[in-house]
Amino acid sequence: MPKRRDHGQGGLYYLKSRDLWRGVVDDGFKPDGSRRQRYVHAKTREECVKKLRKLMQQLAEHGQPLDHRTRVTDLADSWLEEAGDRLKPKTMQGYRSHLATSIIPILGKRVVAELLPTDVRRLHSAIFARGVGPASVAGAHRTLSAMLGYAVENGMINRNVAEAVDLPKQAPAARDSLTRHEAAALIALGDPRWNLPLLSGARDGEMRGLRHNDLDLDHNLAHVSWNLVEVTSLHGCGGTCGFKVAGRCPQRILDIAPSLEYELLEGRWALVRPKSYKPRVAPLTPEVSSALREHLEKDGNPNPHHLVWHRPTGKPLTNEDSNAAFRAALAAAGIKRPATTHWLRHTYTTMAEHAGIPWVVYAGISGHGSEDISRKYTHQLEQEARAGIATLASYLNPPRPDTRD
Repeated sequence: MPKRRDHGQGGLYYLKSRDLWRGVVDDGFKPDGSRRQRYVHAKTREECVKKLRKLMQQLAEHGQPLDHRTRVTDLADSWLEEAGDRLKPKTMQGYRSHLATSIIPILGKRVVAELLPTDVRRLHSAIFARGVGPASVAGAHRTLSAMLGYAVENGMINRNVAEAVDLPKQAPAARDSLTRHEAAALIALGDPRWNLPLLSGARDGEMRGLRHNDLDLDHNLAHVSWNLVEVTSLHGCGGTCGFKVAGRCPQRILDIAPSLEYELLEGRWALVRPKSYKPRVAPLTPEVSSALREHLEKDGNPNPHHLVWHRPTGKPLTNEDSNAAFRAALAAAGIKRPATTHWLRHTYTTMAEHAGIPWVVYAGISGHGSEDISRKYTHQLEQEARAGIATLASYLNPPRPDTRD
């Protein structure tokens, strides 16, 4: 029988047959009405007391003992299954990649509830040892943190150890904003392919996924609501087809969350809407509407998907296609910086901020959910900032009149 202890302290007794100390605590009742009890064991009385106190704390905080059986590789499987029902394909591709190449090989056999901050740092060091940069380490770290957050929510662990470890420092991102002069030079080309995102903040995937029926040129409006993505495949055979690559599986299925609305175009190309889809309407200037109308009238190439911009064969454009065309446009505008199409979104936010447009107005067009997100896209206009500082300095310290005469 358990040795009596103070009220609420559980029971503690020695098992002579096993040469172990056992701690026991009541935990409600089973469906049949019998009492449910939880046990811990240890070689010494002191260690058993520690385990018993830990168990009671877990019951008090979480209503159940933490899971000390599930390993990281098992958690990854259940987390991916749950996350796959709600996240966008590109996000899931990143998670699977980081798990397969880094997290599972390094931490897969560790029990989730026993992970320590030192394990997270060991993950960082192992990835760095492969010769990759901080961005890859940060991606694996965020994936691990998201997975452990899922474990916390489900009562498997009581804390997310990844949150206790700092991300490795990264060099500043190469993305920037065009200057006011450069943006004006680009607009002067009159190409709606660049003027539309420059004046609306539309993403490259949204531009490549824009279709004829998304444009209301009579009312100078563009409905930005789809994102063109290249979707990967999953085995639909349960792993029995014999092919290692899921794309060759005869029963392959698209890796798109069932909660997402999408339209398959061809092959791996699909138009996807986010789960919390909210229509975004981008007003067009008359000049952009006129240029779009002219572009559509001149497009004599095959276009089975009714895309506004596409390859000559009618296939969807890739991000590489867009960046190559954008670099050519920059050269035509006399801009010599190595920009990418995502600079257009940064430029839109920066110019809108400096033009004095309220956040609620320009964010409603670009789709930013918070001002904190918008700030990441806002870049100081150096030339204008220098002129502003010079004006302020002159105002605060005006030249003294010459009194020598």
